[in-house]
Formats: sequence, structure tokens, C-alpha cells
Amino acid sequence: MLGVLLPLATSLSWGVANVLIQRSGRAVGAPRALFWALLTGGALCASSSLVLESPSERVHALMDLEVAGSLALASASGLMAYVGMFFAFERAPLAIAVPIVSSWALVACLIAVVLLGQPAGGPGQLAGGAIVFAGVLAVSVGSGRGEGVAVNRGTTTVGPVFAALAASIGFGVMVSATGLVAARLGSLTTIALVYLSIVLLGLPIALLRGVSLAPPPRGRWPLVLATAVSEAAGFVFVSLAPRYAPMTVVAPLSSLAATFTVAYAWLVLHERQPPHVVIGAILACVGVVVIAS
Repeated sequence: MLGVLLPLATSLSWGVANVLIQRSGRAVGAPRALFWALLTGGALCASSSLVLESPSERVHALMDLEVAGSLALASASGLMAYVGMFFAFERAPLAIAVPIVSSWALVACLIAVVLLGQPAGGPGQLAGGAIVFAGVLAVSVGSGRGEGVAVNRGTTTVGPVFAALAASIGFGVMVSATGLVAARLGSLTTIALVYLSIVLLGLPIALLRGVSLAPPPRGRWPLVLATAVSEAAGFVFVSLAPRYAPMTVVAPLSSLAATFTVAYAWLVLHERQPPHVVIGAILACVGVVVIAS
């Protein structure tokens, strides 16, 4: 039961986070929103871990090459994932970016089956994976023709689509590596280390590019804090879930956040796209549901 409830909680947390990420990115700029959301989320997880997990008792686990390597991999892939996601969410409609980013579940499933030796799943999961790929391809081709993605400044570009694809690969690797580390260090400690490592890796890049990382205005802090909490909570849940179910079940259920977010984008934000792009987004969401069923 926990193997189902935890990834569903992940989807709910990330569904909320997807909306908040777009809003915070557009409010203060993607790099600043990303930097402060990760820094805040890492600090919250670190302070919570001191009370709930006693991370000092697990320091020796960091000396293990497998743990250290997985932590480094999670941090590097996480940097690529978050940069791609914030860039895509800031510039592309949620109904387009979210289904592509949520295909991280396919990457995580491939890692689980090929590298970790977990069961490949039944015909339904394989069919769902094919549907997701078809949807991602439809969205990508449509935007590549200059017809699909209306970005924030009223222009059209394939940049947000490729950023979303990079994010999907990054999150697939990050979730898999984080699960391995969390089994040894604890979920809160792991997420704190990964988030703070992403900040340290990204800081020199931002400074070299002259990107402003000034603290957000006081009125924007509730938005940044809510983004940090909802995103970090999702990762805590998804790092706990593999203890109770294989990744081939956890990853698809966790990616149901796409369904929640796209429904919000259509029903509340009234985002409208050309038919072929909408069909691609719908296919991607349907594929996620088929995998999870």
C-alpha cells in the first residue's frame, strides 16, 4: 500500500510544484527562482533531517564509493533537470512542457530494468511507454514547425521543448540515483545533500554568465517558499517509495503529476494550443495513466 500511496503523494506534490515553478519563474526569473527554491528546500530538508534522521550517524556511508558516486550523479543530473524544467516552464505553456518533463518516468524505468535488474513490467506498461513517446514526438515535431509553442514574450521556439526533454532525462537519472542514496542516508538527508550540491554546481555557471541571483523581493518569498516545499516533499516521497515497490511501479505513478497539471492548465489557466500539439500532450498524459493502471 505504501508503494502506491507514496508515489501518489509525489504526484500531488509535484502537480502543485509545477504550477508554482512557472509562476515563480515568471515572477523573478527562472535562475533566481531556481537558486532560491533549491537553497530553501535544501535548508528545510537539512534542518528536518537533524531532528528525524540523525544524519551524523550515517556519515560513514558517504565514504562508500557507490553512495558517493550515486550522490554525485544525482546532483549533476539534477542540475540539468532543474535548469531545463525552469527554462521550459517559464517560456512554454504548462500543457506542453509538463507532459514532456514527466516522461522522466520512462528513463527511470529503463534504468531500473537495464541497470538495476528489476522486472520490466507487463504489456500495459510497455504500451503506455510507447504512447508517451508518441505524444512527446508529436509535441516536438509540432513545435519544430514553428506552430506549437507560444512562449512568454509572444515568440515561437523549439528551445523550451528541448529544455523539457533534457529535464525529463535529468529527472529520470536523478530519481533513480536518489533512491539508491536514500536507502543508506535517509530521504531528508539525501535530498538536502543533492539540493545543496546542485546549488554549488550551478553557482559558478550563473556567476560566469552574469545571471542575477539576488534574493527575491519580500512579496515573492511566499511563492518561492511554497515552490521549495512542494518540490522537496515530492522528492522525499519518491525516494521513500522504492523501499515498498519496484521503480517500474513508482516512477509511472509519480509522473501522474502531469495529468493534474495539464488539467489545471486547460481548466483554470485556459491555455489553448493548435490541435496537433494538444493531441501530443493528451497522448503523453494518457500514456502515463496506462503505465500506472
